[in-house]
Amino acid sequence: MELLNKYLLTETWYLNSEIRKNLLNHIDKTKKHNILEIGSFEGLSACGFSDNIMDHSETTLDCVDPFIISGTHDKITTKMVTSYTEKMFTNNINLSKNGNKIKLYKQTSDDFFKTNQKFYDLIYIDGCHEPEFIKNDIDNSFKFIKKNGIIWMDDYGGNTTNDGKIKIHIDNNLKNHENSYIIIHKNYQLAIKKI
Repeated sequence: MELLNKYLLTETWYLNSEIRKNLLNHIDKTKKHNILEIGSFEGLSACGFSDNIMDHSETTLDCVDPFIISGTHDKITTKMVTSYTEKMFTNNINLSKNGNKIKLYKQTSDDFFKTNQKFYDLIYIDGCHEPEFIKNDIDNSFKFIKKNGIIWMDDYGGNTTNDGKIKIHIDNNLKNHENSYIIIHKNYQLAIKKI
């Protein structure tokens, strides 16, 4: 695959992701889009956006990632891993087609949304999988997504929360927004459109 040869990566999740395979069925790449990505890791999904849907001169992508590894890593290992991950992200963005339209916010999504004033056409949520962050990312995305905008959530079918119930947490939080969206994709990932 072309992406494997072009970019530095340790994980290939994005290559088989549903957003990569299906996004162009729901978005017109010739139009201007403000895109927000929550959780960028090595930047492969951001590069996918950059290479495939960001050709319009006014399209932008804001990436939010604190580059903090959560878990029980010792401080030295964590610092080395996060430093390398961020360098990979920067390298990959610089290699991407429209990397000059991408801005990194090195902070948590909670902190980002406290000062954000921009509204988005597409928000891709692939951030922290703890229940509190899932709730906050969904609620904040609804505040800043435009009408007919898409919120696309990764790992909907996964078991990556501490209690193994990410789908239940997403579904429960979406109940707070009933009648304000329609589901446009539902499998391992979930995508909704604001109405």
